[in-house]
Amino acid sequence: MEAELLEQRYTDALSRYSGPGKKVITSYHGQMDQERISMLSYAAEHQLDNEGARRSAIKKIFNILIEMLQNILLHSAASEKFGNPFYMVLAQNLDEYVLITSNIVRKDIAEKIKISLEELKKMNEKQLKTHYMEVLSNDQFSIKGGAGLGLITIALKCHNQFTFDEVPIDEHVTLFTMTAFITDK
Repeated sequence: MEAELLEQRYTDALSRYSGPGKKVITSYHGQMDQERISMLSYAAEHQLDNEGARRSAIKKIFNILIEMLQNILLHSAASEKFGNPFYMVLAQNLDEYVLITSNIVRKDIAEKIKISLEELKKMNEKQLKTHYMEVLSNDQFSIKGGAGLGLITIALKCHNQFTFDEVPIDEHVTLFTMTAFITDK
């Protein structure tokens, strides 16, 4: 069921960004590993450059993509049966770029991420910057290497224009999707 749900959501995301004023710039559906982060970030940067995106937009998208993919690598509910499946879609929708990532996460981890994202959504840019500096200086890094800096970075780079949702798969795991909207200004 995990693989089918992920595949369906990926197909839905691709079709949502097909049509007038919309296009998929790059996408991927498969297994996540450290090498994949490098490959996907390079491909996205190269494709955006070919599409004529402004350097400032490319830099924002690149930074957000790296953080989103690192979160997938660090927080996924990888299993022997399904591995570490995920998808990412980078699309253009009129005057903004849309970056979508989705993967399977344990429900307790998804809840922590959701709480963090809800708190970030309440902050303005100044508050986000202050929060970033506080977290950076408090030395409270988790075993997995982060203190929420990646989520704060995403919120800062997309000016808090992001959404997230989860679709329960069973009592242990959920499909967690995050979408960042980046304007080319």
